[in-house]
This record gives sequence, C-alpha cells and structure tokens, in this order.
Amino acid sequence: MAERPSTPYRPSAAERAERRAFEALLALPKSARKRAAGRPHVVDGGALDPDIATGLKVLGRVGGKELDERTVDDARTALAAESWMFAGEPADVASVEQVTIDGAAHGADGDIPAFLYRPNPSPVTVVGKHADAARTPGTARPCVVYFHGGGWVLGSAQTHDAVARALCADGEVIVLNVDYRRAPEHVFPAAVDDAVAAFRWAHANAERLGIDPERIAVAGDSAGGNLSAVVAQETTRHGGPKPALQMLFVPVTDLTLPRSDSYERFSSGYFLTRANMDWYEATYLTGSPTLGGSSDVDIDALRADPRVSPLRATDLDALVAAGLPPAYVAVAGFDPLRDEGIAYARMLERAGVATTLRVHTDAVHPFINILATDLGRRCMAEAVGAMRTALGVDPA
Repeated sequence: MAERPSTPYRPSAAERAERRAFEALLALPKSARKRAAGRPHVVDGGALDPDIATGLKVLGRVGGKELDERTVDDARTALAAESWMFAGEPADVASVEQVTIDGAAHGADGDIPAFLYRPNPSPVTVVGKHADAARTPGTARPCVVYFHGGGWVLGSAQTHDAVARALCADGEVIVLNVDYRRAPEHVFPAAVDDAVAAFRWAHANAERLGIDPERIAVAGDSAGGNLSAVVAQETTRHGGPKPALQMLFVPVTDLTLPRSDSYERFSSGYFLTRANMDWYEATYLTGSPTLGGSSDVDIDALRADPRVSPLRATDLDALVAAGLPPAYVAVAGFDPLRDEGIAYARMLERAGVATTLRVHTDAVHPFINILATDLGRRCMAEAVGAMRTALGVDPA
C-alpha cells in the first residue's frame, strides 16, 4: 500500500503577513536592500548576499527553536513553513499529476508516492550527443528525478514543489518529484532503496510517460543531493540503466570523521547548523535523535558506507570504467557542507568524470530553494542552463 503523499503547507495569517513583508523588502531598490541587510558579512573572501542576510534575520524572528530542538513532527512543520516563506511565485507548468511508483518491482519495499510535472507544450529540438537518441523530436522529453532535501528526516515533495516547477518550466523537462521514505520511521537504507527504485521506475515506464530513456537525470539538494550521488553510483555499480546526469545541490557526501573545516567555520548562523546535521545523521542512521541512543549499531561502518558517504566509495575506478554519469555540483560559500561538496566534485574530476563545479560564494544552504530572491533565481538559472546542455535541450 502506498504511503500517503505529502500535502501543501497551509500558512497562518501571521506567516502570510511575514511573507508579504519580506517580498515587499525584496521589491525595494538594491541599495535600500543592502542598507536593510546591514554591514556586509565576509568569510573566506566571499560576501554574503544582502537579501540572504535579511532572510536569515527574518528566520531569527519567526523561527523559534532550532530544528534539532523540536520533535520530528514539529520540525517537519517548521521546515515546511520556511520553505513556503522563501519559495517565491510558483512557475507555470502544464500539469502536475500524483503518481505511485511500484517500488517493490524495482528494489524497494513497497509503493512510493511522487508527483509528475509536465512543461507547457513547445517545440523541443534535441541537440548535441543526444540528437540521435530521440526518434521523434518534440515527443519524448528529458526527465529529472528529483529528491528533496531535509536531512532524510524533514522535507517532502511539497516543500520542494517550487524547485520542481522551476526545473520543469525553465528546463522544458518532465520532473518526477519523489516522496521517498524518511527517518525515523524508516532508517537507512530505506531512502536509498526508494531513490534507486524511483529512477528505475522512470526508466522502465519512459515510453508510457513520454520520457526519453536516454535522457533521465537525477537531482536533489542536501540529503537529496546525497541520494542523487548514491543513485548514480549504485546504478553504475550494479548494472542496468543509469542516469544521464547527476545534479547535486549542496550535497551531503561524507559523514565520516573528522568533519571538514567548513563544518566548524559555518557551524551556526547560516540556516543549516552543525547541530542540525548531527541530529539528521543520528536519526537517519539509527532512528534515534542521538548516536548514543542505539548501542547495537556500528556507526563508523555506517558512516563509511558509500550509500551514506559517496565520497568514500572505494571502487571509484571501476565505477568510472563502467560509465559513472557526469556531474553538476553546486555548493554554497556559507555552508557547513561546502568543503565536502567541493571534495566530491574534485574527486570525480580527477577520476575522469565530466564534472562542473559551481561555488556560489555569496549563498547559504540551500540556495536552490530560495527562489523568492535574486540569488536563488540566478542559481536556478545557471543550473537549468547546465542541465539543458547536458540533456541536449536546444537552448533556443
């Protein structure tokens, strides 16, 4: 039986007023917005975007407790509220359809709810290396299988609806937005199993869905970026179809110890905190809010598992020889996960995988979701451009 799919967030009157105030501030001239943000904040030569600085102030006023200080249900509601606050106006798409992925047929335990987005009709010309793959140009479209962020615990397809819509509308691709199983109800490797199953389902049903099976990408932010990297590795490792592209936004790539320098430098004050990450990790791996809550689990072995920490894959040479998909990796300058995202991109590059690394020095985690701001829209536009090129969608 399918799990119940996520539902849209219903903001309170106070939250609606807060969002209107934030949007009014963003509509001011850039000079006025800079004054509202206060003194420029510079770390490692990067200056924090003034609109993002203002957004962090807004969160400071309305956020209350940190996510890791709440119950899971309360934290899920809080993240949904924050996602709604900064999502901006949703992009127009032709349709959004609720679908059920047959997970059991593709390596997961049961059905997986998801949403399928279709772009508005337009002539689509296939260019580049994929031109021969489209038998009838304009009929079969590329697809992006999207995995939402939220530390494998929070977030949903609905919290990332604006991201899915933007990818669909601007990229002229079909998007499958997946409601994979979350911890603590379903600990590792449930989310991995669902993510792999979702990709395989999209490929197996490509003709029925109007998808070009040779142009299916995986994408995601934070924990979803982690799942995208893992899907790329797992499908390459075990044979069969694999993604045409892995798009990783502020990905988690390494939970082994010791943590990176950026974990310490940006441990608090920039939306994602180290305490958040510790809570996500423990909940995902053990089902407990603290690692000490489950003494029968070998935490170090779990952390080093490449399905948890894809940066630690020991069979990288074999994966590359088997055709590990090209990667687009985008990280934020003010993010605990910055260094491990950069390390993953550089590891792929050194191994011979075609990789684009984009460091948004003025951004915080997770910039791809902050589409109300100029920065969020700019980062999305860059990613969509790279995606269109990689998937052979005519830029015209």
